[in-house]
Amino acid sequence: MATRITGGVLTVTINESLTMTHSTAADNRTHSQTITQTFSGIDNLEKRLLNLPNTNQVELITLGATAAAGPNTYKRSAVAYIRISVLDGDNGVVVGLEDTGADTVYLHVHPDSSLLLNGTQVEAFTNGSAFSAFSDVDQIFVKANSANTTIEVVVATTE
Repeated sequence: MATRITGGVLTVTINESLTMTHSTAADNRTHSQTITQTFSGIDNLEKRLLNLPNTNQVELITLGATAAAGPNTYKRSAVAYIRISVLDGDNGVVVGLEDTGADTVYLHVHPDSSLLLNGTQVEAFTNGSAFSAFSDVDQIFVKANSANTTIEVVVATTE
């Protein structure tokens, strides 16, 4: 008899902690914050490491309106969470979120940092226009910023 994995709950926790000291100990300042987000019904989790050459941008993820048709392709409405982490202490990456018919947004992810996404829509202007409407992201690209770089990619979906 065939069995199927039942969807689970992905929990993402961000911890912030900062202590700033002052020459007068009574004036020391601290900040502590924990933010937790849960994503239910996750039944597909893909994790991979990718060595990016410092040459061209690489298509990392393709998003579409229907079920996945191949590797690194996901149904847009099923994507709950994407994490792109730079595992290099010296070099960052550029991440491009592209709607092939309209908007493209490029973000710089610094060394030893992560970009977290829990949506697949963007809006971009170069002329200072006011927000009008979101566009669906069709592809996510990455490019090493200044030298060969390793990244980790996690994609969690509900299908």
